[in-house]
Amino acid sequence: MEDSSGWDDPDLKEKNLPHRIIVYELNEVPYKVFDHYCDHFKNGALARLRKQSTAFETFAEDSGHLSPWVTWPTLHRGVLNDEHEITDFGQNLRSVNRELPPIWDILSRRGIKVGMFGSLHTHPLPDNVKDYAFYVPDTFAAGPECFPEQYEVFQAFNLAMTGKNASQVNSGIALKEAARFVAASPGLGISGRTLTKLVGQIASERLNKNRLVRRRTSQVQIAFDFFLKALWREHPEASFFFTNHVASSLHRYWPSLFPEDYEDLRYDLDWLTAWKNEIPFTLHEADYQVSQLIAFTERNPGYKLIVATSMGQAAVQGTERENRRVVVTGLNRLMKGLGLGDEEWKKRPAMVPHYNAWITPEKRNEFLQKLSALTINGKCIRAEPLGEGIYRLEISLINQAEILVEFEGGPADPAVFGIANLDLQDAAGSNAYHVPDGILAIYDPRIAGSLERHRISTLDVAPTILQNFGITPPQYMQSGFKLG
Repeated sequence: MEDSSGWDDPDLKEKNLPHRIIVYELNEVPYKVFDHYCDHFKNGALARLRKQSTAFETFAEDSGHLSPWVTWPTLHRGVLNDEHEITDFGQNLRSVNRELPPIWDILSRRGIKVGMFGSLHTHPLPDNVKDYAFYVPDTFAAGPECFPEQYEVFQAFNLAMTGKNASQVNSGIALKEAARFVAASPGLGISGRTLTKLVGQIASERLNKNRLVRRRTSQVQIAFDFFLKALWREHPEASFFFTNHVASSLHRYWPSLFPEDYEDLRYDLDWLTAWKNEIPFTLHEADYQVSQLIAFTERNPGYKLIVATSMGQAAVQGTERENRRVVVTGLNRLMKGLGLGDEEWKKRPAMVPHYNAWITPEKRNEFLQKLSALTINGKCIRAEPLGEGIYRLEISLINQAEILVEFEGGPADPAVFGIANLDLQDAAGSNAYHVPDGILAIYDPRIAGSLERHRISTLDVAPTILQNFGITPPQYMQSGFKLG
């Protein structure tokens, strides 16, 4: 571990230092999962967090369909989705960032040194990015830009691998990005522990092909190393780290952990046995990361750790086992097949099963007409306008024995449009999905925790963090509560 430059001096521990915060955004993990893990691993960091933190049950009050790209902006901005109107990735956020800025923007413009690593909707870089300790946007960013620039090789690799490992984890590696990343990684802070895990991951895939799905966690292992090194080096007053690795596992493998949650369990014993360790695996990694952050707060007086979700997950009844899913393997081929040139559209970030694209004004009507003339087994690809020429495309076809693609009344080659009927390695669909209930746990080494959990809105989080730094929340926010 890097030298902490005097921050771990015992003589400083009783001084009245500012309440610096680390926000660990553990996406979509509900208390049901959190408590289950703590009950089974009583000596872990999450169990310690449960015992020694001040905890709240949060509730997302957003209307309509709950998704992380909606509920996190609510938590970060202190207003509901009806006001911030963020519905997906790739939207132009200039106006909402000016009128309803996220907490890190308010903090940085009030002179608070902020470290950012991966929170949603953090691309493009802010105009005052040099005021930040570090700034690495989310894994759905439209480009690899980071501050300092040394992180850009990692972000380019991260974005490339996220694209490869969407519906199905790909055994391939983005070689060009990987080569640049490996060359730069020692200076960024990758640890021997993580290198050992990455080598072990590749070896385990050869012994058990099911282990390939754990590559989703490999990316966050690398990212956390860089975040932790930056944390020790810069000691930002407020820092944010986002991870989705547990959430992606919960969506798929919930039946293997909580089979009793299903009235009609559609997975056999072989499937439950094959995938029973996937959620615990992701939680072990979260447990390790929280242990490192707890250790940091204990060696650095004045820091608090906040573990937060913007919502949770719960079992979904009646879902089908997904052996196959129709997907777009190449958005560029789809657009070319529809007659759009490279300069007439641009890919925008999205989370599967969605695909987002910006279309030039003069081509939008033609694009929609052509898209409506394309069918897969008699169904169209849905296009939902997100504003400013951005469309969200979605295909909802699973377990198709074969696919018949037709375009403008005649048969068409699926490959021409980048359409494939993908065999899913884990045969797992969305077995758990979003619910409003989430977690907020505040760990302060100087204060005894409480087992009692009060219920609060996610709207309370942003004003509470601002007040922690002596900043009066904007009038459109709620009053929040005292952080401690």
